[in-house]
Amino acid sequence: MLELLAEPNWTFESRGRILPTTTRPLIHYHDGRIILNFLRQPLIGLETLPRPKKFPQISPKQLEALDAIESVARKHQLAMNLQPGDLTFINNFGILHARGDFQDTKAASRYHVRMWLKNETLAWKLPRSLKEGNKAIFETRGGEVEERWNIVAVPRLSFVVQERLCS
Repeated sequence: MLELLAEPNWTFESRGRILPTTTRPLIHYHDGRIILNFLRQPLIGLETLPRPKKFPQISPKQLEALDAIESVARKHQLAMNLQPGDLTFINNFGILHARGDFQDTKAASRYHVRMWLKNETLAWKLPRSLKEGNKAIFETRGGEVEERWNIVAVPRLSFVVQERLCS
């Protein structure tokens, strides 16, 4: 299964404007580190938004590998009970992570801020197949990623599905 995950034939369909659709491995061994970096939905689509037919569908063996990763992750997950004001920092290349469902109510609503941070000294060296996404976020000035500091809560916005960032 590890060999299957390391094959460079996983096509990530990206409807976002930041990264193009790419084909790459899911797991890498690079610079002495194991990197497992992916999001399931760009690989298989969603029930309500299937992958376009022009992109290759994953094989039954690939689906089995994704299910195995998810099973192991669920078995060994650490659930965090975050409180208002808590900050969580995650190395996307070193740990799989997920967010649970949340229902906004009149008494409680979630305000989620995503920030991409990079410490030049501590940042992991990346294999070529992961460098492009990293470059689009951290190195391109005036390019694909708009710098926005939405620290103060703003009115809820609606986002078109095609504008989500994938992989």
